[in-house]
Amino acid sequence: MQSSYLHNNEALATVAIGHFLSLQHQMEFSKLLFVLPFVLHEPTVKRLKGQSYKRSLEEFIIKNIDCVLNFNSRFQDYLPLTLNSVTILREIGLLTIKGDVIAFNAGSTELFQPDVTISLSVTHLFR
Repeated sequence: MQSSYLHNNEALATVAIGHFLSLQHQMEFSKLLFVLPFVLHEPTVKRLKGQSYKRSLEEFIIKNIDCVLNFNSRFQDYLPLTLNSVTILREIGLLTIKGDVIAFNAGSTELFQPDVTISLSVTHLFR
């Protein structure tokens, strides 16, 4: 049985978003809201692991429809967690928000060294 406590953990979500932003350097806030529903969904992570979906999000959706069937529900569930994580990262000075763009502060990347190859695959979906 999978614990929902692990997936509703601000520390885990903050590290995931921080790592993602350290790879992207900056992105629109609206796109950042999609990160947690993807990276904290085990079936999606399993599909991305070892796969190369570098072309587009549309290709991933077409080939893996079962990973996006309940995406709206996951998006809404993770919205407060995403907002809390962004707030934590902003408060500790790891990111800045200018308008609708969130930027990772340079010099903070050593905190978010990639240990999981899945993050690289997910990064390509949001370009």
